[in-house]
Amino acid sequence: MRSHKRTKAAVLTCILLAFAIAFSSFAQAQSDQYSISPESINRRVKSGDFLEIPVKITNSRESNIDVSFTIIGDISRIATMDRTGLNVQPGLTEQVKLTIFGENASFRSGFLDISGSINEQIPINISVTSNTAVPVEALLIEIEPITEKAAIGKIFNFKVGVQNLLSDERYNVTMKYSIDRLDDGTTTYKFDKAFFEESEVVELATSVNIVKEFDMPDFIRPGTYVINVAAEYLDLETSASRTFQVVEPFWDHVFLGIIPVRWLILAGIVFGIGSIGGIVYLKKKAKKKRYTMKIDYGLLPKSGPRTAYLGMVAETTKKTYFDLDQLTIHTLIAGSTGGGKTVSAEVLVEEALVKGVSVIVFDPTAQWSGFLRKNTDKKMFGLYPKFGLKKGDARAFNGNVRQILNARERVDIKRYMKPGEINVFTINKLDPEDADILVANTIREVFHANLPESPVLKLMVIFDEVHRLLPKFGGSGAGFIQIERGAREFRKWGVGLMLISQVLKDFIGETKANINTEVQMRTRDQGDLDRIKTKYGDYMLQSLLKSATGTGMLQNAAYNKGNPYFISFRPLFHEHARLSDEELSNYNKYNDMIDDLEYSIEALEKENIDAFDLKLELKMALDKVKSGSFNMVDIYLDGLKPRVAEQWKKLGKEPPQKRTKLVSESELREEFARAQEARKKFESEKKKEGGSAGGPAAAKVPPLELKNGVMVTNTTELYDAIENMDPDTFKEHVTAQKNDFADWMKKWDAKIGAEVAKGKTKEEILKAMSQK
Repeated sequence: MRSHKRTKAAVLTCILLAFAIAFSSFAQAQSDQYSISPESINRRVKSGDFLEIPVKITNSRESNIDVSFTIIGDISRIATMDRTGLNVQPGLTEQVKLTIFGENASFRSGFLDISGSINEQIPINISVTSNTAVPVEALLIEIEPITEKAAIGKIFNFKVGVQNLLSDERYNVTMKYSIDRLDDGTTTYKFDKAFFEESEVVELATSVNIVKEFDMPDFIRPGTYVINVAAEYLDLETSASRTFQVVEPFWDHVFLGIIPVRWLILAGIVFGIGSIGGIVYLKKKAKKKRYTMKIDYGLLPKSGPRTAYLGMVAETTKKTYFDLDQLTIHTLIAGSTGGGKTVSAEVLVEEALVKGVSVIVFDPTAQWSGFLRKNTDKKMFGLYPKFGLKKGDARAFNGNVRQILNARERVDIKRYMKPGEINVFTINKLDPEDADILVANTIREVFHANLPESPVLKLMVIFDEVHRLLPKFGGSGAGFIQIERGAREFRKWGVGLMLISQVLKDFIGETKANINTEVQMRTRDQGDLDRIKTKYGDYMLQSLLKSATGTGMLQNAAYNKGNPYFISFRPLFHEHARLSDEELSNYNKYNDMIDDLEYSIEALEKENIDAFDLKLELKMALDKVKSGSFNMVDIYLDGLKPRVAEQWKKLGKEPPQKRTKLVSESELREEFARAQEARKKFESEKKKEGGSAGGPAAAKVPPLELKNGVMVTNTTELYDAIENMDPDTFKEHVTAQKNDFADWMKKWDAKIGAEVAKGKTKEEILKAMSQK
């Protein structure tokens, strides 16, 4: 009886199963705009077991698909879903998981209702069999990973064993493999789908072992994954799962969730090698480095409308500038022959000319005549790119060259003060002993020019090879006293002196107070070397000894806390070489002709003759002389001379002959007496305050080394240093407990030192030091 009921139930199950299969053919959830998989669900499950069935929706639309799920029918008693809805974006596939629980032997059916953007139903038919019933599944699946832990980017092997439980029957089995992430709430890789899917058909007799392998893709992340194997046979399906761990190689571990360990190790190796290499390189570079200096780039002058571009800070790519108006406090450039002192001076002069400053040069070698021609030297052009210059920057400068044959010749300063123009007076034909007279004469002419006061640089007067004025080089010292007088007083008229010498030390005692800028090029003079070592230290001395041609040490109290620094001067725009003797001869010849004609025309004007056209044509001829176009000068003069002569002929007079105006010896003696008197007055004042003019105190008081590295040797230098001192350095010297300046000043003058001690600010101390 019990057997009869079982047979009846089995028949009923088959009828219902066939009905469901037939019905499902009319309910395929398929569209050209989306697809649903599976289209129907027909499965068996043992009582007490469960099934997990993924339901996938693929969106082929251009818009999102939003759906909700409902389980309808008797099947709802044993089925649940992990989500109640999905949002599927265009081109993507999303899935929900349907779980079937085997509760009591029975047959359950119903539908999975999909509603929303699409409306479909998936038929569900589930047969729950008891453990004591005839086995439905005719095979057994076992999964065993061969690789204990799968490494990202490596090959992963696992073995699948399939055993036929129906030992008397042979049949084909469709094997389906997939690897999915474990749905444990963590994201193990960026795709929400299986990344390994494969199928094959095997013939099963008793058992078969299948080994599978595949490359673990690089896009996955470490975590727990599951191998899913499904076998389809005899209209039945058996499945099995096995979890395994995916790990990443130690090299691929991500430190702090940002950087892979391999990159950290590589970076560490590179850093270590780089550090060692850097240390070795720096040591070698330090040995090769020529220049050691204390430099604060923030305290160097910046580019501006009144600054000169000098070149680069030595052994750097930092451009360095100079305030042209600082030249009114005068400049001294020193260095041995071939050290580059003339080039450094010419760079400053070029920049001054570009800014509209007038320049007068007294040149014993005619070297400066090259200003009238633009640079054509290939070696000089080769340096242009290093300093940010172009070949097109080369240029000649407007100016003239004249020969002085008599040291007492008057030089009309106002006549040659033309903005942006250089006038070179060659003095190579003067006797050495005449140098003093020439300098004294020139200084006298500046004093007698009645120039207006100017806060900016208007004129530069340059004396090259000025060391010839010193007694040790054969000079009498008279010209040097005149230079010192000019250095004290020229500033108010916007006139700057530039002295170029082979030595520097011999000028210090008498002119340091009025010369603000020093440029020291490479030198062999022991006196200068000793002075640099004493004042700035041995490291500056060694740097100077190793300095290259064209690189020099610049010191100005207003820059870099008064500390000197090295500059590699830029190449020149004009021709560095002097003009040829023939060209210089032409300049002298035509200048004399034009001077004679100018004198004659001025005399015609005194005779009430209209000479406007003559003066205009003469100016055109002079412009051609300045540019070196001597053929054009001949053309102008050939037409101008007869016309001037004709005017004198009409007057019935002979044209006057120009005579070179000379300063009398008595005038020079008077001027020298004034300079001596000014010198005595200056010495007297400095002795009263213990100044730089010398005296017993100067030999007894040791130098004062300031916190910014500057060393001062007299009160004038101290005054200049305090005037340009930054607030932080000042506070290091003057506090509530001490006043370094007062202590040092008391050694020179107790009274003035006591007044300085009362000062607490820079202004108060400078005022106290100015007392006589």
